[in-house]
Amino acid sequence: MPAKSQTRLICTMEQLQSLLALSPEPMLVLEADGVIAAANDAALLLLGYIQSDLLGKPLDTIVPSFRRGRESLFANRTSGMQAGALDRLGKDVPVELSFNSITQNGTERVVCILHDMRKHAAVTDHLRNTNEDLERRLRAADIDLKRANEHFKLFLKHAPAAIALLDRQMRYLIVSDRWLTDYGFTSRDLHGLSHYDVFHDMPERWRETHKRCLAGETIRSDEDSFTRRDGTTEWLRWELQPWYASDGKIGGMLIYSELITARKRAEQALLQSYQELELRVSERTAALQELKNEADRANAQKSWFVAAASHDLRQPLQASLAYLSVLARKSAHYDDEDLADRARQPLKAMSDILDVLLDISDLESGHVKPRREDFSIAELIGRVVANTQMQAMEKGLRLSYIPDDFIVHSDPKLLERIIANFVINAIRYTAKGLIGIYCEQVGDKICVSVTDTGIGIPAEAIEAIFEDHVQLANPARDRRKGLGLGLSIAKRIADSLGHRISVHSELGSGSSFSIELPAAESQYVPVPAKAESPASTPRTSEYPVVLLIDDDQDVAEAMQMLLQSYDCETYMAGTPDAALAMLESGLTPGLILCDYRLPGANGLDVIRTIRRRLNSNVAAVLMTGDTGLKAMPEDMTNCALLHKPMEVEAFFAAIAGLDTRANRFAEAS
Repeated sequence: MPAKSQTRLICTMEQLQSLLALSPEPMLVLEADGVIAAANDAALLLLGYIQSDLLGKPLDTIVPSFRRGRESLFANRTSGMQAGALDRLGKDVPVELSFNSITQNGTERVVCILHDMRKHAAVTDHLRNTNEDLERRLRAADIDLKRANEHFKLFLKHAPAAIALLDRQMRYLIVSDRWLTDYGFTSRDLHGLSHYDVFHDMPERWRETHKRCLAGETIRSDEDSFTRRDGTTEWLRWELQPWYASDGKIGGMLIYSELITARKRAEQALLQSYQELELRVSERTAALQELKNEADRANAQKSWFVAAASHDLRQPLQASLAYLSVLARKSAHYDDEDLADRARQPLKAMSDILDVLLDISDLESGHVKPRREDFSIAELIGRVVANTQMQAMEKGLRLSYIPDDFIVHSDPKLLERIIANFVINAIRYTAKGLIGIYCEQVGDKICVSVTDTGIGIPAEAIEAIFEDHVQLANPARDRRKGLGLGLSIAKRIADSLGHRISVHSELGSGSSFSIELPAAESQYVPVPAKAESPASTPRTSEYPVVLLIDDDQDVAEAMQMLLQSYDCETYMAGTPDAALAMLESGLTPGLILCDYRLPGANGLDVIRTIRRRLNSNVAAVLMTGDTGLKAMPEDMTNCALLHKPMEVEAFFAAIAGLDTRANRFAEAS
């Protein structure tokens, strides 16, 4: 049973009214006889009355189970008395009554507090349900914690990496199977053992990292090494992380490691292989460079030999052609003249062979260096037509070209060789009909085509015709039809210029050889001022006196005989000193014919010296069997360059263009 309340309060009316107004609990003030003297708002709200309805009524009208009377009132001043209170509608409201005595102005009264049991039951149920829920959750959390702990242990044990969980004293708590395998502890239980007892020879630097980790630092290394008991070196990468207990303090560390010895050894092997390969490549490169140097030296020697051999072979050819020209001129019978012309043909073929061999030598040695410029294609093709017109006429062929005003960007000398080879090849393989040279613009290219009505080329042989020594219609290897190198040389030159060659042919109907040239950015090329024509140069009626300088006795005598056959006064000198001695004796030549290669000097220097002695720009012709000399120097004006062996017509044509003292040579040609 609840104990009786012994509380008695003494207060004024104002204090009592304040107490009633501020209390959240329903309160009634009772007189000594149990009559209600006052009620607060909470009591009125609980029972549904107004103040006037309750004042003056005994408590048992509201709480029927309460006994009326002073003795009953004070006898029931207990806390925790449960009863039923009737609200204004007569409904029973379960309450718990508690009483406290107060004295007001000497009058004793009782304060009755009505606790709403409905709210108390709800709170009690809520507390009970909450408590049960908490207990249930705690049990589930405990189960989850145990399960998580088991999962964590299983994860560490079977993780595909070497992992160890240690406490602050560096004792093993959990290790993975991989840790045991990697470090050779497959038959040993490490739980509870010290990390330093297991690894007796732990390096001091690692012990320092352990201290740093236990101080809260995460440390890692991507590449580290250690030495096993058997002396072998192992490589690994590792990471240390502190782990924290439930109180937030560091409980130990988690060590993760991975052996990378296999990868490291593979890297070292690869590096060693790379270094060995580099050494081998260096050695091979040096060997190849030495071979290249030897090949370059051999190629240079070959080029020198070819040039020297060409020069030496051209000398007797020149003498032979000169003698035959004299013989043909002095012959009184047509048959003898025809015989001399026939004898000149194989010599001319031999000269062509030498030219081709030198061309190939220059291309293979890389001596041919393109010098590109903008120029008129019409002028170039005009020169080709002029040089090949006679060959076409001798075969009864018509060589046709309509000039175009296209300006192209290329090397004019090399391009002229290509187009000339096309035309000569067309003349050689065309028995009758027409050979045409055409130009047209296709996009940003100028296409030059040489078309003939010759024998044509089988489709399967088109690629082969650009190979060396290929002649489709010359199985007997007739030298008069060339060596089969013209198109091969043209292709090599075109490749060095970056120009594309194409062929279209129909067997029995003819062929068309084309080359694509880049159009010049500007289609205007200034026309240089024409030099004064030799024909307009004043000449005397005297024949020029010729000073012939050549150290080859046969060539010198043959050329002297040829000039004398044209009634030309000729003086022959075998050395530069001999030529200068003739000048000292009073000789004043009108024309100098000088070989390029002379003992101790070259023809250019000899001509310069003679001109200084005479104080005159006397006309001169430089003759050479060395095709490496392509043009005269700029200071050598009024001087022509001829390569041996030379035709008598070309010889006289060159002299006709010089400023000599008479034009006898122009008439002779």
